[in-house]
Amino acid sequence: MIDQAIYRRFNHTVAACFVIYFLFPKYILNFDRVYFVIIFWLSIILIEYFRLSGAFTLDGMRDYEDTRVAGFVWFATGTCMILFFYEIGMFPEIFAVSTIIMASFVDPLIGEVNRKYGNRKGFLAGLIGSFVIYQLIIGVIFYAFVGSMVAVIVERPKFKWLDDDLLIQIFPILVMTIFYFSGLGPDLPLTLEGN
Repeated sequence: MIDQAIYRRFNHTVAACFVIYFLFPKYILNFDRVYFVIIFWLSIILIEYFRLSGAFTLDGMRDYEDTRVAGFVWFATGTCMILFFYEIGMFPEIFAVSTIIMASFVDPLIGEVNRKYGNRKGFLAGLIGSFVIYQLIIGVIFYAFVGSMVAVIVERPKFKWLDDDLLIQIFPILVMTIFYFSGLGPDLPLTLEGN
C-alpha cells in the first residue's frame, strides 16, 4: 500500500510543472492563454465540488479534508492567482516562476521534516530550502531572503478555512513585488531570459 503522506508530498512537488505555462505562446487557438488558467481553476473547483459531495474519493486526502476544501485546491488557487496577476502585469515573471517552484518543494519539505524532527527543524529546513530555490532562480540575495522569510512565516499558522498551500505562494510574491516596485528592493531582470 502507498504511504499516503509520501504520496501527497510527491504530488505537491509535481506542481512545479505549472511553470511550463511560461513556455506557452501568448495566444493558443486565438485565445489568450490566461483563459486556460481560468478554465483550469474552474475545473479544479468543479472536481472539488463533486469530491466534497461524495461523488468520488481521491487518494492522499487527509482525514479533515473529508469535510473541507482540500490542499490541492488551495495550491491550484494560489498558482492560478499568480499566473493571472502575472498576465495583467502585477507580478514579475521571475517572482512568479520562483515562487511556484519554491512552494511546490518547500511546503512538503517542511511537512516531512516537521513530522520526523519537529517544528523548529521544519522551520529551518523550510527557510534554507526556500532561500536556495529563490537564490538559484532570482539570483539576488535580498529577494531570496525576503521571499524565504515570508514563506516560512506564513506557512506556520493553521487555519480551518484558509490553507498554507495558498499563503506560501501569495504572500512571498506579494511582498517581493512590493519591495521591487516601490524601489525599496534592488533592481533585477524581471524575466528568466535576463538571468
